[in-house]
Amino acid sequence: MKAVIIIVCVMLVIFGTMGAFVYFILKKTNPKNQDSSERNNIRTAQEFLPFEDIRNNMIVLGNHKYRAVLLCSSTNYQLKTSGEREQIELSFQRFLNSITFPITFFMQTKVIDNSKRLEDLQHEIEGTVREFPNISNYAEQYLKDMVNLNQIIGNNQHKKRYIIVTYDDAGALGTLSDEEKAVHAEKELRHRCESIIGNLQAVGVRAEILRTPDLIELIYSCYYRDDYSYAEAIAKNEPFSLFVSGEEDKFKDIPKMKMLDLLLGETVKKIELANIDSEPSGKMVLKELENLREKYAGYFNDTDEEGESPIVW
Repeated sequence: MKAVIIIVCVMLVIFGTMGAFVYFILKKTNPKNQDSSERNNIRTAQEFLPFEDIRNNMIVLGNHKYRAVLLCSSTNYQLKTSGEREQIELSFQRFLNSITFPITFFMQTKVIDNSKRLEDLQHEIEGTVREFPNISNYAEQYLKDMVNLNQIIGNNQHKKRYIIVTYDDAGALGTLSDEEKAVHAEKELRHRCESIIGNLQAVGVRAEILRTPDLIELIYSCYYRDDYSYAEAIAKNEPFSLFVSGEEDKFKDIPKMKMLDLLLGETVKKIELANIDSEPSGKMVLKELENLREKYAGYFNDTDEEGESPIVW
């Protein structure tokens, strides 16, 4: 009998301890409670954010570390010919090989916010209707269609691609003041961004440096990201598949004429993206380059369906 009582008491103690532990965990993780067990000295939202400021087109992380962000256009790799795909891959590998500082590729998908655009459109329509009252019915129907545009086209999200450029070396400039270090970091980041922009043109990708308001919008959208996952977007086998499995060195045994065609093709793309061919002299230079490429190289232009060039050098 005593043994049964002892066993019951032990079980009550065990279950009581487990219940108290579970209650403590639930109480601690209750969203209504403020859990400050990790950092109980946070008084403002600014102290929670992992950066100090956003200014001069830079994200200031603190401790003399800075970031700039490039917004990049896309290129439809799947619609390219086999020769064009190979040229894109080689140009992209050349771009990666030219990078001497850390960068991060970032893809963001978010819900399209048309509220500001619809507000501006409504003001424009109201002004137009006042001047031309006979189109009021058409204007009303047009505004109604624009309000429901995302439902009509079946898409309310858009995807943007970014490159985050780093600069963490300002702290080593011991003889400069903090303000001078920030100015030096701004110049160095601009130089790095311009280098990346120039190299991306060879791939056929446009890029621009995000200004301070655009950086603020990007950071804000990261914290208010609704229900989508950036990790999933980045992991998808889309434009980033060119470098996540880029262990193969495509330049190892590349023929000289193939390299010549690659360089000429990159030059043509840079001229086109920079809109230099809008001037008569630029148009003439572009035409000469295309003729030179056709005459002496043309490797990617003449690549057949199997990806082999029929030209014998």
